[in-house]
Amino acid sequence: MSFVANIDPNAVSQLLENIESQGYAVLENAVTAEGLAKFRHWIDEVSANTGKGYHAIFGDVDKIDHTPLAELRENADFRQLLRLMAEKSLGRALDQQNILAVLRCVQGESGKKKSNTFHYDASVITALLPIEIPQKGEARGDLILFPNLRPFRSSVVFNVLEKTLMQNGVSRTLLTQAVKRRLVKPMTLYLQPGNIYFFHGYRSFHANGPCDPAFRRATALFHFGDPHDGSVLTRSIVKVNRLLAK
Repeated sequence: MSFVANIDPNAVSQLLENIESQGYAVLENAVTAEGLAKFRHWIDEVSANTGKGYHAIFGDVDKIDHTPLAELRENADFRQLLRLMAEKSLGRALDQQNILAVLRCVQGESGKKKSNTFHYDASVITALLPIEIPQKGEARGDLILFPNLRPFRSSVVFNVLEKTLMQNGVSRTLLTQAVKRRLVKPMTLYLQPGNIYFFHGYRSFHANGPCDPAFRRATALFHFGDPHDGSVLTRSIVKVNRLLAK
């Protein structure tokens, strides 16, 4: 059986149209049952070494080489799809850039601290693959999204200032309380394992909602396309985000 299915680079226009009109796009059943089983087996091995708390892996070659995360990242159709989506979104060609692949496992009491951490990504396109999503318990860790809240900024300095203003403890706490009291209404995506969800991570303020600590929420994320062409500030932001997310 194939690891992936239904990943077609010719679907770029429709996916981007959906992102613009509804805030996200989805390829249903993009990863096969066999592919999900391989991911889950690998996650069981990773969790056995890291304990039952929150943990994340950020695309380090020595950690993801020969893993399902690397297998999907290196899939030719998937790579082409992300590149075409990013270039068409920006309206220009991109230099050679890598796909940042991330594994996030939200579980246990420590996972609570990783909920409602609203942020903008540094990349044009974010692709999210749910691997394990709790079907029981009080909360599933759904994706909470304020889609396309800002344009792609021409100034990296303005981008940094904007992220500093919005991505701090006080701002996140106020926003979380506003969401709970329904003063603001974000989009909530109920994720289905095997689907791949696409959105403009750079433009959309997003976070995962609370997840019942008795269950594991495991997702793979793939980030592609630097609007600021690898500026020093952008690289610094990515490094800081990695440290904060671990």
